[in-house]
Amino acid sequence: MKCTVVFLVLSMVVLMAQPSEGFFGLLRGRGKFAENQLDQQQLDNQQREQEQLDQELEQLDQNLEQLAQDQQDQQDQQQRAQEQLDKQQDQK
Repeated sequence: MKCTVVFLVLSMVVLMAQPSEGFFGLLRGRGKFAENQLDQQQLDNQQREQEQLDQELEQLDQNLEQLAQDQQDQQDQQQRAQEQLDKQQDQK
């Protein structure tokens, strides 16, 4: 009779326990911890890659702005040169 009561009580304790409790929960919990660490590493890598891409994009934007400024300067010089030629032709 005592064995039956002990068996029933222990069975009830096992059945009432949450999945994360107990020995198997510890094993499963460590697996999840390792999985979470892997996910965090992947997120960190993605964030570093995104920051690197953002820096490259910013550099490309600066280069584009510089090229546009250089082109505008070149057009201004050509226009001034044309105006000087026109003045010289008018004087003749």
